[in-house]
Amino acid sequence: MDLLLALLHVLAYLSLAFALVLPRFRRIGLSILTATAAATLVLGREEGERSLTTLHHYAGFQGADMEVSMVGFETSTFTAAGGQWTIPFAAFALSWILLLWRLGRRELRNPWILPLTFAWTAAATWLGMQVLAAPSAVVQPVGIDRFLWPAGLALCLLAARRARSLPGLLVAVGAGILAARLPLALFSWYASTEHLGTSLDVHTVRDIVNPMTQMQFDPRLAEGSGQQFFYLIWLEHVIFFPAVYLMSLFGIAFGAYMFHRHGEPGSVPA
Repeated sequence: MDLLLALLHVLAYLSLAFALVLPRFRRIGLSILTATAAATLVLGREEGERSLTTLHHYAGFQGADMEVSMVGFETSTFTAAGGQWTIPFAAFALSWILLLWRLGRRELRNPWILPLTFAWTAAATWLGMQVLAAPSAVVQPVGIDRFLWPAGLALCLLAARRARSLPGLLVAVGAGILAARLPLALFSWYASTEHLGTSLDVHTVRDIVNPMTQMQFDPRLAEGSGQQFFYLIWLEHVIFFPAVYLMSLFGIAFGAYMFHRHGEPGSVPA
């Protein structure tokens, strides 16, 4: 059941991305968001309390392994009444249902505002579900990429429609990807400093691999040190993953840009 809900949430995020880009898809997006919210409220109901142990995944050595792999490190445990975790997602879905309904068939002119709002509200929803002890499959692993990639997809497709040049498109997509992730980096720093928990609290993660040498840091990273925060927060959220996203999403944006300039019926080649 948890896996089904996780897949429905991914479908809801993707449908919201396409609904923002394609006005003709909005009715379908509304239906998927409504059905997913209803399924979450019904299937997520549970008697008694439930607990969630949050994990932060990083590159390290698992046990006695000699090869670097992704290690899931326990960062905190949250306990809440069963079913409470469904409230943040239901509120997220309801907000976007109302917004899509209000948009109707209008095309979005600004490629940043709503895609970034999508990314930031989904991030807040994801954190809220962790605090309220959602099922592990719903919030981890690959937690933030479930909504950041769809939000980035919407942004790059909208930017490709309005871009006047490829360099301008590259700047718009790159800046948008960074802006979508920056609040998560800031929250990760704050949560790690204040020991708030969630998957973004990395203050106890110390046995990571140096990306330059592919060997574990020796001596180990000091808890709460600037070096620890650089490798686990700023390098990850501000440098590495934005670059990975840019490589994948800019290819999509380039294809959409060329289609709008040369492939649409009645288009005039520049």
